[in-house]
Amino acid sequence: MRAPGGKTRVIALAGAASLLLITLLMILGPMLSDFHTYGFHDWDVEAAYRYITVVSLKQYHEGPWWHPWLCGGFPAFGDTETASNFLSPYLPLYLLTDLRVAMRLEVLGGGLTGLVGTFLLARRFSRSAALCALVAALYVLNGRWALQAAAGHTWHLQYGLLPWALLFYERALEPGRIQNAIGTGVALACMVLWGGIYPLPQSAVILSCYALLLCAFTRSARPALALAVAGAVAIGLGAPKLFAILDHMDRVPRLIESREVIGIAELLVMFTAPDQHFGVRPVRTPAYNWHEWGIYIGPLGVALLGVAVVFARGQRGQPLKIIALLLLLLGFGAFHESAPWSILHQLPVFASQHVPSRWHYPMLLLWGLAFLTAVGPYVDRWLDRFPALDLWLLLPLALFCMDIGRVARQPFEQAFWMEKPEHIQALPLFEHHTNGSVNYLRRDWAPPMLLSMMANTGVIACYGVDPSFKPGAVAADAPGYRGRVYVEGAGAAEISDWSPNHALVRVAGAQAGSLVVYNMNYDPSWSANGVPALDYRGLVATRLTGDVAQVDFRYFPRTLPYSLLLFSCTLFGAAWGLGRTRERVSPT
Repeated sequence: MRAPGGKTRVIALAGAASLLLITLLMILGPMLSDFHTYGFHDWDVEAAYRYITVVSLKQYHEGPWWHPWLCGGFPAFGDTETASNFLSPYLPLYLLTDLRVAMRLEVLGGGLTGLVGTFLLARRFSRSAALCALVAALYVLNGRWALQAAAGHTWHLQYGLLPWALLFYERALEPGRIQNAIGTGVALACMVLWGGIYPLPQSAVILSCYALLLCAFTRSARPALALAVAGAVAIGLGAPKLFAILDHMDRVPRLIESREVIGIAELLVMFTAPDQHFGVRPVRTPAYNWHEWGIYIGPLGVALLGVAVVFARGQRGQPLKIIALLLLLLGFGAFHESAPWSILHQLPVFASQHVPSRWHYPMLLLWGLAFLTAVGPYVDRWLDRFPALDLWLLLPLALFCMDIGRVARQPFEQAFWMEKPEHIQALPLFEHHTNGSVNYLRRDWAPPMLLSMMANTGVIACYGVDPSFKPGAVAADAPGYRGRVYVEGAGAAEISDWSPNHALVRVAGAQAGSLVVYNMNYDPSWSANGVPALDYRGLVATRLTGDVAQVDFRYFPRTLPYSLLLFSCTLFGAAWGLGRTRERVSPT
């Protein structure tokens, strides 16, 4: 027998979903209307981070372990954002379509991932499709999401995994459903694998605080147990890239000063200023451009936050409100030596981050859920009596979507205008140059990295790598250049076979003990004829032994063998745990 109002609920659900999809497409319209252009600002280097995966797999038939084209070479797999499309569902797009198409579809997919996850998470707090869609629009379609995506900060797309992590965590708190914490771990592991340099540590803080507060409010250890399961799965499944990143950061820690400060007055302007174009500055900001600060949610969004602050209660509402207030304070930055951000920024991982206003983005999700804990129960009771109420609630949802969609579209109207030359001549042999040899038809502020890769030219003065990273490699047009490979002392050397991870060197006229030097930045994962390579003035090197006339330099992440073992064990354990659960619930 059909439940009362069932047809109305289906219509409301379809209407809410349609409004979200239409708004997302309206925001991305300028980007999706022309697929032949490239994005400006950071899109070029983000494309270079992904292009290494395409080149390594398709041209050289090897993994994207090392990136030789940027800054004299650095670990691609060991960098947070580089090769983030390798262990990703978007990999087939990058291998089968043009880079410009794949990147655009990744942005669209990131938006859809966030919308669906937030909507499903919100449904745990209210049965109103309109209210749940309102929270999804507030979190995913606001001005900050659009500004960051349009600027090429593709790591920001991984915030779309946070609602999925919370959704599975919420399910894991139900009796007999602890296995759902595996889903939380999977979501966090995907943040690692897909380049979530800010979303991952922030999500870890949010989940940890939520677990501690729930333990206190419910007087139960189940939230802590669920967090432990999620953390173990996240580390195990994310281990291949996570361990490589930690190994690289141990040598290049990427420490960044962060003294930015804003206040509540500035934040209110950031919430409500309708001009979200690049280059505007409706209010004083301490550093960087408006794309790091604008976070338009409009008057209705501000009112929603106000309701959450005042009325959120209960075992879910109070923890969500407390965490949102913590994120609010973190986003205000280093306003005091004992401010939350001043303290947190001293810790590992967070010491490599800046722009504390980025905490305000996940804050919106917590405020939205807190709003539902306050309003959702009342609306649900009215829906039991008047199912058509959800249809009426689609009207304010439509007005909200139209408002934020109109504003969030503005950055994308400016972002995709760069065009590369019709023909790019690639060097037959790879070598480093001080600067890139190719530029876009109309230049942007940063030197192009992607086009230099297409020209098979490494760029020493590159953009997109930690500024504290000091290249050992010498550019071919710089003083002191001695060749792609050379012998320190008597003898000659030349590269007979080359790929991003490999250089086969033939040596002639050199004696045993002579040093063969490869003009590539040193990293401990480089080997020479199967043994660890030497660090010679920041370059990869080895000493000849006996009558060896050939040296095979190879790069392979030294953490990968045991991290793959941990990944396999975690995958097996998760599958075993889920299988045991199905056996317990299956009918006899």
